[in-house]
Amino acid sequence: MSYRPMPKYDTGLVELGDGLYAYLQWDGGWGISNAGFLDGGDGLLVIDALMAPSMAHSFVGAMRDVSTAPFRQLINTHMHADHTNGNQYIEGAEIVGHELCRQEMLDAEAARIIAQSEREPGDRGHRPAWIQDEWWEELAEVRSTPPTTTYGDRMTLHYGDTEVQLLHHGPAHTLGDTLVYFPQSKTLFSGDLAFFYATPLCRGDMANWVKICDLIAGMDIERIIPGHGPPGGKRELEDMREYLAFMVEETRKRYDEGMTAEQAAASIDIGEWAKWPESERKEMNIAGMYARWDAQSGQ
Repeated sequence: MSYRPMPKYDTGLVELGDGLYAYLQWDGGWGISNAGFLDGGDGLLVIDALMAPSMAHSFVGAMRDVSTAPFRQLINTHMHADHTNGNQYIEGAEIVGHELCRQEMLDAEAARIIAQSEREPGDRGHRPAWIQDEWWEELAEVRSTPPTTTYGDRMTLHYGDTEVQLLHHGPAHTLGDTLVYFPQSKTLFSGDLAFFYATPLCRGDMANWVKICDLIAGMDIERIIPGHGPPGGKRELEDMREYLAFMVEETRKRYDEGMTAEQAAASIDIGEWAKWPESERKEMNIAGMYARWDAQSGQ
């Protein structure tokens, strides 16, 4: 691949036409994701809810500048906190997601409660390095609000004359990823099945993620709103697919040779991809593939 730096873009709303809007956040790094919504006239369909409460409030304010219609539904493209922490602020919305997205959120909340019970009163535990200080204080008010409506492989919503397709093609970035496709406007909100100009992070199945990229490439799409980074299209998707395919091939080769994950990470040279933001995810992605393959082989 030839490295292309991330183009500059602003935080805020981008009107896509036909009542559809993207809400972008510069620069798409750790915890800084995109969202969007459809103004259906008598109700709003919201796509993801961001991470810190201040982010969610800014997003809600931007939507209210466009429409005072009630929030009808909120789609969670997957379970990660930078897409779901703001769920509670999309007031009155029915929360929709894949059935595994709901289960992953329930499991994460159960693990959090157990961890909290083992701490001293008032101890919130370790703050991950990527969570900024101001977010850490805000996050104390967040409560887990998983989807209450779930689907399996496909679900279709209708907002007036606008058709919205929710598509799941198996584990990839997480176990319960959802693509949100607007066929009439040829627009796809990919959630974190697309990272543009930044290193993708895999918590599900990277090999299947490559296959999903191929499926998306075959869809009638002109515009992709990624989970992180600026809007793009199939060219940006192919940039990411090339990284994913390379990582799967090189990591599997070393796994089959009996290398440890640490040895594999040390020996894999990602070349120009090292210039992408969050390139340290290489090690995390390799560790995740090793864990998945170990589980599949019963190790």
